[in-house]
Amino acid sequence: MKVVPKASTLAESLSAQARERGSATVYRFLPDGENEKRALTFAELDLEVRAIAAHIQRAVAPGERALVLTSESADFIRAFLACQYAGVIAVPVYPPLPLNSLRKTETLRAIARDAGVAAVLSSSTVGYRAHFATAAPELAAAAWIAVDAVPDHDAADYRPHRARPADVAFLQYTSGSTALPKGVVVTNEALMHNQEYIRRAGDYTPETVIVSWLPLFHDMGLIGTVLPAVYVGLEAVLMPPLAFVQRPVRWLRAISRYRATVAGGPNSGYDLCVRRVRPEDREGLDLSGWRIAFNGAEPVRAATLESFTAEFAPQGFDGRAFYPCYGLAENTLMVTGSRIADPPVTLAVDLAVLQSERRLALGGGHRLVGSGRPLEGRRLAIVDPETHLEAAPGTVGEIWSAGPDVAAGYWNNPEETERAFRAHLADTGEGPFLRTGDLGVLHEGELFVCGRLKDVVIVEGRNHYPQDIEATVEAAHPAVRVNCVAAFAVERDDAEHLVVVAEIDPAHRTVDLAEVDRAVRAAVAGAHSVPVGEVAFVAPGAVPKTTSGKVQRRACRAAFEQGALTPARGTSAQGSRQFEGAK
Repeated sequence: MKVVPKASTLAESLSAQARERGSATVYRFLPDGENEKRALTFAELDLEVRAIAAHIQRAVAPGERALVLTSESADFIRAFLACQYAGVIAVPVYPPLPLNSLRKTETLRAIARDAGVAAVLSSSTVGYRAHFATAAPELAAAAWIAVDAVPDHDAADYRPHRARPADVAFLQYTSGSTALPKGVVVTNEALMHNQEYIRRAGDYTPETVIVSWLPLFHDMGLIGTVLPAVYVGLEAVLMPPLAFVQRPVRWLRAISRYRATVAGGPNSGYDLCVRRVRPEDREGLDLSGWRIAFNGAEPVRAATLESFTAEFAPQGFDGRAFYPCYGLAENTLMVTGSRIADPPVTLAVDLAVLQSERRLALGGGHRLVGSGRPLEGRRLAIVDPETHLEAAPGTVGEIWSAGPDVAAGYWNNPEETERAFRAHLADTGEGPFLRTGDLGVLHEGELFVCGRLKDVVIVEGRNHYPQDIEATVEAAHPAVRVNCVAAFAVERDDAEHLVVVAEIDPAHRTVDLAEVDRAVRAAVAGAHSVPVGEVAFVAPGAVPKTTSGKVQRRACRAAFEQGALTPARGTSAQGSRQFEGAK
């Protein structure tokens, strides 16, 4: 079945919404997570975007790249959409905060160099340009536009730009969970097909209301929550990630207040609500209208779904609202999604067989959560990454995806583009496919994500998925900070040894680390039949993560090898043998 998007470009979508539903609200902004500062209608958004686009057109030519650099949600959205109106390629990024972070500034400079940025779209209320005058002079020298200072009457100077489906809409730089960021080339065609895919998967209508705290520059936040408002004509209520992290109940209160039907995030967001939303804060919450609670983690954890449902069922949350899904920037975003109103699909399997033989053996004590099914227009294959042959049914392999919403490749990187985006099956020649780099298995049409291909830990000749080991470590002792554990292998004495790096929860500052060490080792040995070579307990925030909250295992391993991890409470991070007897 050929799926036809509702519009050929995002600019076309917004123009149509402004004509047909101009007085309807498209975005509401809660800068502190609680109080609504501003609401924008489609007509107001279209007017402001055209005014900014006129300034962009005076500064750079169509096809050039503009950095979207602001933490203000309203400014970010207007700047991004103005690039679509002007035919300029948007490069959404997050400001390098804190500004004295050399590593974050260098990452931003690397992105700007790779993209060949000619303009920077920012806010007048921040001093990024003055900071970059010394920290990144090439950025300071670009054309800067303060989008919040552009008067609406400048919209009269806008010259409509007719974009083609094959034109590049924006560059989505990858989060760097496995490597340095690469610019994913998202065309108008890919973007609009993925928006249509999301609309059909979620059965979105103009009556749908989304509440989100997800970062706007990241694919899940931008493509999954911000752009559907323009594409479908629905309403999105947005708060900054920090407002949610500081007080997770703000998200739940906004869902209740605005009668949201869609809201979601990774496992960590739901876990944070379970741990930090106090019973007295739940008074008055009504989550009964929450129809789709999407979870895009890799993998989704059954314990997360169960604990959140148990905690918030008294407030009306229905566990059947959970909507596990799978996606990645290279596929624009969404690849598979669950069935609305059906409970999440779980599978009990033998973990030892899954890890050693890479196949499903039903009936064990380890639970996998399905990430949904492909819809019409998607070809999903599980492929042996070495032979490029489709794996046998029930066998783990690399997830390959094909469809009109797959991105065009990596910006200025033909070798990686050929490797990742131009794959073909060895026997039939079918393709091209996107090689996702993720491992998964299909069972009765449902996709179960197992982990990253490059993150597989091989110890004593056996494969182990680090996500499974990390989950075991988290459950081993309450002092281990949830979603802050990295498991990887290092070579010692011509052999691979398992290393676990775990943050200690700030609430357990007086814990006996030797006791935690013993608990971690016993739990991993019992659940995975593998000895832990070294355990490193580190301070809160020491485990490297992407901006979307994914653990960067390779960065963590590098920091461990260099002795650069910050140890917990002044102890050594280089191996738990030094913790014996610690108090």
